[in-house]
Amino acid sequence: MSVLRKSALVVAVSSTAALAIVGVGSGPAAAASKYYGTLAVSKSTGKVVAAVDQPSRVRADAEAIRECAVYDCELVQRFVDGCAAIARGADGAYGWAAAGTRTEAEQFAIGALGESAPPFPDLGSAQARPATVALSACTANAD
Repeated sequence: MSVLRKSALVVAVSSTAALAIVGVGSGPAAAASKYYGTLAVSKSTGKVVAAVDQPSRVRADAEAIRECAVYDCELVQRFVDGCAAIARGADGAYGWAAAGTRTEAEQFAIGALGESAPPFPDLGSAQARPATVALSACTANAD
Protein backbone atom coordinates (compact mmCIF):
# COMPACT_ATOMS: atom_id res chain seq x y z
CA MET A 1 0.00 0.00 0.00
CA SER A 2 1.41 3.39 -0.95
CA VAL A 3 1.99 6.20 1.49
CA LEU A 4 -0.71 8.26 -0.20
CA ARG A 5 -3.29 5.47 0.20
CA LYS A 6 -2.28 4.94 3.84
CA SER A 7 -2.72 8.66 4.50
CA ALA A 8 -6.14 8.67 2.85
CA LEU A 9 -7.18 5.64 4.92
CA VAL A 10 -6.03 7.31 8.17
CA VAL A 11 -7.96 10.50 7.30
CA ALA A 12 -11.10 8.52 6.44
CA VAL A 13 -10.95 6.49 9.67
CA SER A 14 -10.24 9.62 11.73
CA SER A 15 -13.13 11.51 10.11
CA THR A 16 -15.53 8.64 10.71
CA ALA A 17 -14.50 8.41 14.37
CA ALA A 18 -14.89 12.16 14.81
CA LEU A 19 -18.36 12.12 13.26
CA ALA A 20 -19.38 9.24 15.52
CA ILE A 21 -18.28 11.18 18.60
CA VAL A 22 -20.08 14.33 17.44
CA GLY A 23 -23.21 12.30 16.66
CA VAL A 24 -23.26 10.82 20.15
CA GLY A 25 -22.85 14.27 21.71
CA SER A 26 -25.71 15.87 19.78
CA GLY A 27 -28.39 13.46 21.04
CA PRO A 28 -28.78 14.92 24.55
CA ALA A 29 -28.57 18.47 23.20
CA ALA A 30 -31.54 17.81 20.92
CA ALA A 31 -33.51 16.35 23.83
CA ALA A 32 -32.89 19.53 25.86
CA SER A 33 -34.61 21.84 23.34
CA LYS A 34 -36.41 24.88 24.69
CA TYR A 35 -40.08 25.77 24.29
CA TYR A 36 -41.09 29.41 24.01
CA GLY A 37 -44.33 31.16 24.85
CA THR A 38 -45.83 34.63 24.54
CA LEU A 39 -48.92 36.20 26.11
CA ALA A 40 -50.76 39.05 24.39
CA VAL A 41 -53.55 41.46 25.37
CA SER A 42 -55.93 43.69 23.42
CA LYS A 43 -57.02 46.42 25.82
CA SER A 44 -59.77 47.65 23.49
CA THR A 45 -61.52 44.27 23.29
CA GLY A 46 -60.27 42.56 26.46
CA LYS A 47 -59.00 39.63 24.41
CA VAL A 48 -56.09 37.72 25.97
CA VAL A 49 -54.21 34.95 24.15
CA ALA A 50 -51.30 32.61 24.68
CA ALA A 51 -48.95 30.99 22.19
CA VAL A 52 -46.95 28.13 23.72
CA ASP A 53 -44.59 25.31 22.74
CA GLN A 54 -43.02 27.29 19.90
CA PRO A 55 -39.45 26.57 18.71
CA SER A 56 -38.31 30.21 19.04
CA ARG A 57 -39.26 33.53 20.59
CA VAL A 58 -40.01 34.95 17.15
CA ARG A 59 -42.41 32.09 16.34
CA ALA A 60 -44.15 32.49 19.72
CA ASP A 61 -44.60 36.24 19.12
CA ALA A 62 -45.93 35.68 15.60
CA GLU A 63 -48.37 33.00 16.77
CA ALA A 64 -49.67 35.25 19.58
CA ILE A 65 -50.27 38.11 17.15
CA ARG A 66 -52.00 35.77 14.68
CA GLU A 67 -54.16 34.29 17.44
CA CYS A 68 -55.10 37.70 18.83
CA ALA A 69 -56.04 39.10 15.42
CA VAL A 70 -56.82 42.57 16.80
CA TYR A 71 -55.05 45.74 15.68
CA ASP A 72 -54.02 46.85 19.16
CA CYS A 73 -52.81 43.50 20.44
CA GLU A 74 -49.77 44.00 22.65
CA LEU A 75 -47.21 41.31 23.42
CA VAL A 76 -46.92 41.57 27.19
CA GLN A 77 -45.08 38.49 28.50
CA ARG A 78 -42.50 36.17 26.99
CA PHE A 79 -41.37 32.99 28.73
CA VAL A 80 -39.18 29.95 28.13
CA ASP A 81 -39.72 26.47 29.57
CA GLY A 82 -42.21 27.67 32.16
CA CYS A 83 -45.56 29.29 32.76
CA ALA A 84 -47.08 32.77 32.53
CA ALA A 85 -50.37 34.41 33.47
CA ILE A 86 -52.39 37.56 32.85
CA ALA A 87 -54.61 38.97 35.60
CA ARG A 88 -57.30 41.62 35.25
CA GLY A 89 -58.37 43.98 37.99
CA ALA A 90 -61.91 45.17 38.60
CA ASP A 91 -60.87 48.56 37.20
CA GLY A 92 -59.84 46.96 33.89
CA ALA A 93 -56.09 47.15 34.50
CA TYR A 94 -53.93 44.19 33.46
CA GLY A 95 -50.94 42.61 35.16
CA TRP A 96 -48.78 39.72 34.01
CA ALA A 97 -45.95 37.55 35.23
CA ALA A 98 -43.93 34.44 34.41
CA ALA A 99 -42.70 31.72 36.75
CA GLY A 100 -41.69 28.08 36.89
CA THR A 101 -45.21 26.84 37.69
CA ARG A 102 -48.75 27.86 36.75
CA THR A 103 -49.69 28.53 40.38
CA GLU A 104 -46.73 30.87 40.91
CA ALA A 105 -47.34 32.70 37.63
CA GLU A 106 -51.00 33.28 38.56
CA GLN A 107 -50.08 34.47 42.06
CA PHE A 108 -47.44 36.87 40.74
CA ALA A 109 -49.79 38.27 38.06
CA ILE A 110 -52.52 38.90 40.63
CA GLY A 111 -49.95 40.32 43.04
CA ALA A 112 -48.85 42.78 40.36
CA LEU A 113 -52.32 44.34 40.53
CA GLY A 114 -53.42 43.78 44.11
CA GLU A 115 -56.93 44.95 44.87
CA SER A 116 -58.57 47.42 42.57
CA ALA A 117 -61.61 49.62 42.95
CA PRO A 118 -64.54 48.88 40.64
CA PRO A 119 -65.22 51.50 37.97
CA PHE A 120 -67.79 54.13 38.93
CA PRO A 121 -70.72 53.61 39.14
CA ASP A 122 -70.81 50.05 40.44
CA LEU A 123 -74.13 49.41 42.09
CA GLY A 124 -72.87 46.17 43.64
CA SER A 125 -70.30 47.36 46.15
CA ALA A 126 -67.89 50.15 46.87
CA GLN A 127 -65.40 47.66 48.35
CA ALA A 128 -62.22 46.87 46.55
CA ARG A 129 -62.18 43.53 44.73
CA PRO A 130 -59.18 41.31 44.05
CA ALA A 131 -57.88 40.82 40.56
CA THR A 132 -58.73 37.59 38.76
CA VAL A 133 -56.72 35.41 36.41
CA ALA A 134 -57.77 36.09 32.83
CA LEU A 135 -55.42 33.51 31.28
CA SER A 136 -52.56 31.24 32.27
CA ALA A 137 -50.47 28.92 30.13
CA CYS A 138 -47.43 26.65 30.41
CA THR A 139 -45.03 25.10 27.95
CA ALA A 140 -45.13 21.31 27.63
CA ASN A 141 -41.88 20.87 29.56
CA ALA A 142 -42.76 23.15 32.51
CA ASP A 143 -42.47 21.75 36.00
